[in-house]
Amino acid sequence: MEHYFFDLHFAAERVVDEDGVDHFDVGSAVYYGQRIADKIGRDADYKSLKVHVRSLDGSVLAIVAASSGRAGEQVALIGR
Repeated sequence: MEHYFFDLHFAAERVVDEDGVDHFDVGSAVYYGQRIADKIGRDADYKSLKVHVRSLDGSVLAIVAASSGRAGEQVALIGR
């Protein structure tokens, strides 16, 4: 297990994860970061949210944004 951190960046704000979470590998940590982005990014106020996935040494391993999945579905339903 390795320790990863998930910093939140939106608009001009930044929230640094000081605790982090253990994951089996980088892929698992990036997936977790994507889940965070998707859950928070659904809110209209946080559409600019990006999650920076960091390793224990501070290196940024990935930057993920909310996927458009549900938003795309909503637009498709409204357009009918």
